[in-house]
Amino acid sequence: MLSAAALGLLAMPASNVLASDATSAELAELVERQSEMLERQAQQLEALQARLVQLESRAGIDEAAPVQPASFQSSAPTAPTMASDRAAVVEDRAAIEELQSQVALLEAAQTDQSRIDWSDGGPEFISADGTRRLAIGGRLQYDASTTNGSRFDDSSDERNISGTEARRLRLDFSGQLSERIGYKIGYDLAGNDASVRDAYISGLFNWGDEDVVLYVGNKYDDRSLDGATSSNNTWFMERNFVSSAITPDRGSYGLGVKGKVYGDSRDWHASFAVTNGRLGADTDHSDTTTYMTRAHWNPWHRGTDMVHLGGWGFYEDFDPSDDAVFKNIDAAGHFNDNVTIRSRRISDPDSSNAYGVELATSLGSFAAAAEYGQREVDQRDSSGGDSMSYDAWSVQASYFLTGEYHGYSRKSGVWRLPEINDPVASGGMGAFQLAARYQELDFYDAPDYPGGDGNSTTLGLNWYPNDWSRVMLDYTLWDTNNRSGDFEGPDDGNTVSARLQVVF
Repeated sequence: MLSAAALGLLAMPASNVLASDATSAELAELVERQSEMLERQAQQLEALQARLVQLESRAGIDEAAPVQPASFQSSAPTAPTMASDRAAVVEDRAAIEELQSQVALLEAAQTDQSRIDWSDGGPEFISADGTRRLAIGGRLQYDASTTNGSRFDDSSDERNISGTEARRLRLDFSGQLSERIGYKIGYDLAGNDASVRDAYISGLFNWGDEDVVLYVGNKYDDRSLDGATSSNNTWFMERNFVSSAITPDRGSYGLGVKGKVYGDSRDWHASFAVTNGRLGADTDHSDTTTYMTRAHWNPWHRGTDMVHLGGWGFYEDFDPSDDAVFKNIDAAGHFNDNVTIRSRRISDPDSSNAYGVELATSLGSFAAAAEYGQREVDQRDSSGGDSMSYDAWSVQASYFLTGEYHGYSRKSGVWRLPEINDPVASGGMGAFQLAARYQELDFYDAPDYPGGDGNSTTLGLNWYPNDWSRVMLDYTLWDTNNRSGDFEGPDDGNTVSARLQVVF
């Protein structure tokens, strides 16, 4: 018979997994050992119970009646064999009770395989059956920036400024309430502004061979390759002009219903969204309704190599209470709010429509991407029926000097972080990535309109000490020509930016 000590060695780790950093392999081995022990104990129980039936029958003992130990039995003369059988019945019943309690302990241990998984940096609490999860994650991004060369260098009105900022301090809570119901809420301190970002409930459904995920709440838009990619994974500190300028008036987050369909081959997806405003928007006028869609397809892939094709678009139906549409896009990074490209102001907007196309490839340690986007904003007929049309485009390329492959999700059509071949913690040097980008933005849609235009060239060097941290250095040459505002006329300069990023 298995001893209680041996049983305890197996049951104790299972009941205390939450306090340990057990891997999936260790947990699987533990469950297998416990299952083997349960099977052996079941066989022992069956043999003991069969033996007990025989002994009780031979000794003439009622199965339901209690059996006293031999020292407390009547002193009436009995046959030696009957006394021996009665003593054996007492021992066997005690053994069965002990074995049953051990089986119950093991079964309870097997149904309590709750654990914590640290493989993604932050803790993820997982229930015994894996259906209930809670993950705590986030990102810390600290930036520094300095700009030089602008002709606007007056101390009271200048573009040549330097400084630091906590660009993003984000804490996310996400998980599953069941196999098909999920949730997420993210709280962010960005640009000295505290706000709630993602805040939604999701549901997983099947549509033939495809998976469909529906989101209800406030969620980040699936729009453009650079825009849909997390800021943790973009090659540069700032997203391109296509992502930052060809946007709905509400911004990059929308409150409503969004959904994604994933192909069963995991090489295409399509998304759709119907939103009305966003979480935390002004409440002194009605929200604008926005319809949005995006799709991508990988016509070719082999291992980590791939070709990416994508397209997206959106339509806005402005509420009559929306009085104007205006864009002011950073050209030298987020810190310097003075170096921008300004659009003209469209008053009393009626609707807006936009579209964009994407092309990308990844071949070994090399990757490249190109995007184009255009947006048109129409004015109401009662105001003259004027419109504003503008566009932006971007090309970029990247190469890992240390041989890593670019992280990419064929399921969602976005860039991911690379897997580091030789992290610093293992005595290596981490990964080094060189990147270059050229982009243009043109608000100058007619000679008599005061819209601006501009371009920028950025060279980037990124160092990844490990899978969860990154140091970024960007050097940007920018050129702007605004026809309104405080910095009117042609101007150019350069900006050096750096970022320390930790993701968990």
